Amino acid sequence: MDSSRTDRTASTRAQRAAEATEDFAADRLPPDERRSTLSITLVRMGFTVSATDLLYGMSLGLFFPFWTGVLIAVGSSLVVSVVSILCGLIGQRERITTALGLQAAFGRGGSRLPSLVIALLSAGFVGYSTGITAGVLPGGKDPWLGLVYCVVLSALYTALSIVGFGKGLTWVGRISVPLMLVTVVIAVIAAVDHAGGIGEIVGAEPARAGEATALALFALGVNKWMTGATVTPDITRFGKSRSTVYTTTIAEFMVGNFGFNMLGILLGLGVREADMGEAFGIVGVGALATFAIFVQGFPHEVNNMYAASLAGRTAIDLPRIAVNVIAGVLACGLAYYGLTAGILDAFLTYLGYLGYAIPLIPGILVADYFLLRRGRYDLSEAALAAVNWRAVSAYFAGLGINLILGFGFDDKLWHTLPLTGALLYLLFSLPQWRAAQQARVPAQLPVTEGAR
Repeated sequence: MDSSRTDRTASTRAQRAAEATEDFAADRLPPDERRSTLSITLVRMGFTVSATDLLYGMSLGLFFPFWTGVLIAVGSSLVVSVVSILCGLIGQRERITTALGLQAAFGRGGSRLPSLVIALLSAGFVGYSTGITAGVLPGGKDPWLGLVYCVVLSALYTALSIVGFGKGLTWVGRISVPLMLVTVVIAVIAAVDHAGGIGEIVGAEPARAGEATALALFALGVNKWMTGATVTPDITRFGKSRSTVYTTTIAEFMVGNFGFNMLGILLGLGVREADMGEAFGIVGVGALATFAIFVQGFPHEVNNMYAASLAGRTAIDLPRIAVNVIAGVLACGLAYYGLTAGILDAFLTYLGYLGYAIPLIPGILVADYFLLRRGRYDLSEAALAAVNWRAVSAYFAGLGINLILGFGFDDKLWHTLPLTGALLYLLFSLPQWRAAQQARVPAQLPVTEGAR
């Protein structure tokens, strides 16, 4: 009897824990749960004030002259910003997560596929970023100590993500983002001094000139944050007005993303070293840089883990807390792989593969909401299809086209853009699109005799 009562008590506690950490993953966000623009800005900048953006910027500085690197960083940030704003408006207007938007676009069952893709790739980002962090910590290159770092860091990120937006992401962003900004700026000043001044960096010959094309690195820059742009609704659903979407997107991608790309370009040209830990050591700020990379890991990895848990919950029908743990284990394994395989090359390869699967999802999502649904979702059980085969077909057809473009024609750019998914979905939905267009045009009233 006592054993049975104990089992029921434990089961009840587990159920309460699962419910407490759902963070409105399966429902519209209540209006009184909305947050200030500042809180949302700090959370969103936690995505891009990161070691991955710094590492990408360093690769630009290793491969290209200063102004070429800057143009690539600006262009890729603008493309991602446009996608992020369109997706973010869906979240803010409807007060829903990306996963719920995918249920409306792909159907309840059909949404499992894109949700799983987002969950896996978001967890992958956490993994490679954790590997970057572990690599700059003292002794991180040692296989056993590196493994310990990966396990401990992944556990911390998972625990903070489980807490949710209000108690986890918000406070992590408030503390970590300013610290990371200050410490990295100090490191870059040291790198500029090491190179002999900003003029020397602007005119410097890149260490690995000719090893990559500008188009390929531009596409990687788009790939790098296409997943982040797609999951923008997870955060903008907390916004009080549409202006929050525009303000926080500019902060995330044009200040955070481009800003850290810029700092990375200066480091790459000034130090001419691909390993981030060694680069910081060369300019004499190794300890400071270690602290900076360690600090940035918290907002960046926690935010990506949060996105993975929300999408994964839809994909595999488990409570968010359980998905969080699974994503944490996956991220830990990828972190250790990246750490042992060489983080820069492994990370750039990973970014390259993102371009085939991810951009189709926001393309279909945006086309469905703005062009077919006329900017309004009905999320009732009766209104949601089991599977929207038009969306699923567009995704698989687009994936096939992207693979052919990339591997058959060596395409570097087109397959990384959401346009293929949007165009295919509209092509497969021509009757629905025409009906939506006709519904926008007010009916013409007959002219009466007296009105002539």
